Amino acid sequence: MWKSLILESNQYQKKESQLHKIILLSFLIMSLSVPAAFAEQHDFTNTLPNYLEIEQNDVIFLKNLTNSTINLRHTGGLFSSGELYTNGTWTGNMPYEAGVYEWVNTNSTGIIVIKEKIELQEPTVSIIGNQITGNVGNEVKNIPVAITTISPTYQTESIAVKTSDDGNFETKLELDEVGTHDIIISYDGKSIGKFSQEVTEEGVREYAGIDILELRLSILETLENILEIIFGK
Repeated sequence: MWKSLILESNQYQKKESQLHKIILLSFLIMSLSVPAAFAEQHDFTNTLPNYLEIEQNDVIFLKNLTNSTINLRHTGGLFSSGELYTNGTWTGNMPYEAGVYEWVNTNSTGIIVIKEKIELQEPTVSIIGNQITGNVGNEVKNIPVAITTISPTYQTESIAVKTSDDGNFETKLELDEVGTHDIIISYDGKSIGKFSQEVTEEGVREYAGIDILELRLSILETLENILEIIFGK
């Protein structure tokens, strides 16, 4: 009986130890999988600029290199450096809401403008058949997207595609040669996408068929307009 109880106790302790290890490993995995929030640190000496723009959760580092005591503080009491003597330092975290914050120092005043942190949006590009669509991300500039196509016979063609105000773009490529076409998409001097598109004879006929159909419709509309002018509606 005692042997049975001791055996059960040992098994329980072993399971408990394994459970602790599993919990510890889970916390470790969670801590590694959660992306770190990177805040920018702004370093200053003796005081701050009269006008300073930062983002939420940024850090202000202030060092006193004067021979007198300084005390930089928010007029509403949200933050304060306290009394900083010579070589004293203050690290101020700024987790506050977006807005304007006035401060006073021993011999100066100013404002800190806290802006909402902008999430970085990476460029995205996709290709279906001969149609390319994408978005250049949140760094939209007044410049076009450059699309370079290299045909199976190494013929190179580059076109410029205008983006919308929110960075979207789309275009159709003239892939009229059977084989592998290399397609490079660039924006602001940087590559944002690269594809190798295989075009078959059926694909060439399909792309050409779309163009011919559009041409036929255009011709029919023109003829219809001419007939209306001659014979009336």
